Amino acid sequence: MSDYNFLMESKLSPRQFRVVNLLAQAASAEGLNFYLVGGAVRDLTYGQPIIRDLDFAVEGHPEKILRHLQTPRPAVRRRGEPGPVPSHEDEVWLEEARYDARWVSAEIYFSSGVRAEVSQCRREDYSQPGKPPEIVPATIFEDLRRRDFALNAMAVSLHPNSRGLLLDPTNGGGDIERKEIRALHSRSFIDDPSRIFRLVRLAQRLGFKPEEKTENWLRSALAQQLQNRLTPEQQGRELEAILREENPARTLKLLADRGWLTALDRNLARVRYERLQKIHALAQKFPEDDLFLLNFDALVAGLSTGQRVRLAKKIIRFPGMLKLALHLEREAKKLSKHLLSSRAASPSQVWKLLSPQPRILLLYLLAYASQSGVQNRIKHYLFKVPQIQARLPRLELQALGVNPGPKMEEILGRLFFDQLDGKIKTSQQLSKAMRSLAGIREPTPLPPTRPRAKPKKSAPATPANPSDQHETDQADARPTSRASQKPGRPPGTRPHAATPRRKKSPSAR
Repeated sequence: MSDYNFLMESKLSPRQFRVVNLLAQAASAEGLNFYLVGGAVRDLTYGQPIIRDLDFAVEGHPEKILRHLQTPRPAVRRRGEPGPVPSHEDEVWLEEARYDARWVSAEIYFSSGVRAEVSQCRREDYSQPGKPPEIVPATIFEDLRRRDFALNAMAVSLHPNSRGLLLDPTNGGGDIERKEIRALHSRSFIDDPSRIFRLVRLAQRLGFKPEEKTENWLRSALAQQLQNRLTPEQQGRELEAILREENPARTLKLLADRGWLTALDRNLARVRYERLQKIHALAQKFPEDDLFLLNFDALVAGLSTGQRVRLAKKIIRFPGMLKLALHLEREAKKLSKHLLSSRAASPSQVWKLLSPQPRILLLYLLAYASQSGVQNRIKHYLFKVPQIQARLPRLELQALGVNPGPKMEEILGRLFFDQLDGKIKTSQQLSKAMRSLAGIREPTPLPPTRPRAKPKKSAPATPANPSDQHETDQADARPTSRASQKPGRPPGTRPHAATPRRKKSPSAR
């Protein structure tokens, strides 16, 4: 059995994993049973490299979790003042939330760019085919059994006492091993015709095939033209799901070839697939970014203004996102003009210009801007700036006695801008500037010390060869000549003894 605690930590992005922990802690504080469900568990089990959906189910009310989430904090300093507030990657803030009272669910966008949906565990009772069901609160097992396909009917507990426990009452794990998509009952497509499009989307993304009975139920639903009976809300949700795929163009083209695309909207007879492919290429470079709005812009590129607005209201449910989606091109042109002006003469000026902009707007310019100046400035901002921010010497300042607070943020801001503009290039320059801004003197260097002279050795060096040592000892034992002796008493004589004079021989006389 897979270790889902390990899978969540290793397969989810760091930003997604922080959201999972944040929501799990909020649910635990309320005493609620909380689960990761649906597509995330399916993709973790199958080993997908990127997890796109974060869906949660709670045995209780989602609003109890929402009240534990923090809203964006106010700026520490006004825009335009020197120095940024360095971002902390471990902090997650609630950016925007939308609560749906009918479905008892909340869609949440976080400051890190992660999207999540938290829904109450429920049972759905359908009175008429294709009509919205009656929602009844239920347990997690009832919630899993009412879902569309077995591979989507798995959950992982996030409760502290059972974290990582897999719940799979319909054996979705077995379907994943067999690479099959299996509907949970014969009325699945009749109760909810949007599951027809979901099956096509999952089959293409995962490379799975419908199970035999599911294939028969699907053919029966298509024979009854159930794909044309979606409500506007169902159409919008399925279009949104397609635009959140890694390669929406592939799915849209398949639906168009089968004649089903206009069942999602009558104005989608002509789609600019080349623009969608350009966004797909961008997604390969930024796999963690949600490019939903860029895909929407590509989808409606060939439509009139009125048609765009109608489709945007149908697909996008957040007012802020809706406004941005309809004005992406206009805002991108305005920002591009500023990036080529004197307002962006230095990297620090570029940072001040781009930091308040939505990230999706910068990615839009990367995809479509033709000017190299615009491209280079945005790439520098997206790739170089995070590296400088990650190396800001926060801990070093604390070691110097600067406590966290406004003063530290001001110093870090000055250091950040000086590094951006190339005024600080080396670690020595950074250390000097850090001490100067903190008001700490450089340590006084010690005077150079003169090396001591080594004392001369009086004892003779010992020869390395033992035979040489023996010869030296014999030489020391021989009596010295009179010429070589110093004045004084010769060795071996007694004091005051006269030395006898040698008589000359007669021949010498």
